[in-house]
Amino acid sequence: MQRLIEEGLRFGGLLHVDHAHLVDRYNAALRAFGLPPTQLSDFYIDASGYSYEVALEMQDASYLDPEGINRRFIILSPDQADLPLIRTSFSADGQVIRAFFAANDRMIRAVTLKDVLYGEIENLVFDVESPADVLGIRDVRFVARTPTGLLEEAQTLKVKMDRFLNEQDAWQDNGLLEAIVSGASRVGDVRRNGFLPQKLSFAWPGVFWTSHFGGAYVLSNDHGAVMIGDPDQLQPKPFGASIIAMHETPVLFSYLEEERLLEPFNPRWLKESGVLEHRLRLLVAELLMLGDHDFDARPMIEDAYLSRWIADNMAKLNPDRRFRVISQMRGLLDTPAEAAAYERRLTPEQRFYFRRAMPDAPGAADINRIIVEHMPFDLLSTFILNKRRFYAIYETYTERQKTFAVDYLTTHYAPNTHDRWRMRAKVREAFFGLH
Repeated sequence: MQRLIEEGLRFGGLLHVDHAHLVDRYNAALRAFGLPPTQLSDFYIDASGYSYEVALEMQDASYLDPEGINRRFIILSPDQADLPLIRTSFSADGQVIRAFFAANDRMIRAVTLKDVLYGEIENLVFDVESPADVLGIRDVRFVARTPTGLLEEAQTLKVKMDRFLNEQDAWQDNGLLEAIVSGASRVGDVRRNGFLPQKLSFAWPGVFWTSHFGGAYVLSNDHGAVMIGDPDQLQPKPFGASIIAMHETPVLFSYLEEERLLEPFNPRWLKESGVLEHRLRLLVAELLMLGDHDFDARPMIEDAYLSRWIADNMAKLNPDRRFRVISQMRGLLDTPAEAAAYERRLTPEQRFYFRRAMPDAPGAADINRIIVEHMPFDLLSTFILNKRRFYAIYETYTERQKTFAVDYLTTHYAPNTHDRWRMRAKVREAFFGLH
């Protein structure tokens, strides 16, 4: 994993906490959670304030998510809004955290000039013991606090001011007037200084992934809920919910199509996005590396002549059904009608190779994540959509495969340069329509 870290492919793009006053503020939040302060003079944090280095120091990888529900957060800077989450029990955590940042940008900027925001993302579920608990999450509320009491005093002052303005005889209450003057002397005019949050409650998405129960997806709408994962672990079955095994590809594919969560077969997207070319290149490289311990796949990373590599190694590649299906489709993309007819004749497992989620569908990222689970050879899409799975697959690679994977990702998705975020956004948009 060390090379992944060095290339910014793991724990990359985080906020460096390297000033003493910020470390002190972080420690104040840790103490408020009942946790020991860090002895580190600098470390990196993600959007929620989670730090890999602090977790190692504490020997507790879940120090900000102890029960896998009602996640904690520590906000030192508004710059955390654009950071990734490096550890989460729910894919939806990222959505609601970013919604919180967007709705309360002014408050976060004002408070973090003087203090640190910390708290929990609360819902009515306090522990996950059965799959029904996961389905019970409907909305979440951010309970935000500050160690110095700045935010709490501002909120208290706002309540008193509202009473003064709305109650007819409140001006005669000397205690109320004194409390308002005293509060204003400490936190200023809360009507103008931005210390008050604008929105704290957010709807929980209907489509999400959870690490609980061996890893499962939840797709819910007005008609009910479907859980996708390991049926043996998704027990007891929640009342009114359906369970689809991830390996039950025909059932899964049919469900996603019927719910209009899959984009209809789109040969133009496959060709113009370059996604099919990537998948074929990655599959060819994997097959050749596994079939020949001396094969050097690194030239394939940028070599434009993929067909030459295929022609030179056809005897090794052709026995693989995945290769035959993808290479055949590649040759048909210039004749969309033939490509569509060919796609309809394939098995559901194979049809996933040529599909993506409807780009504007709710939970499109998680639908694409389900699709990509059926093609682990596509290390690029797996890294984009499901880093947890990518890291697990990476651990099984040979050293040559690991070198190839890192070089491929840094060439085609995340170069270690200042404009890497622009390239990432471009690839996500082209492959999946994700912004």
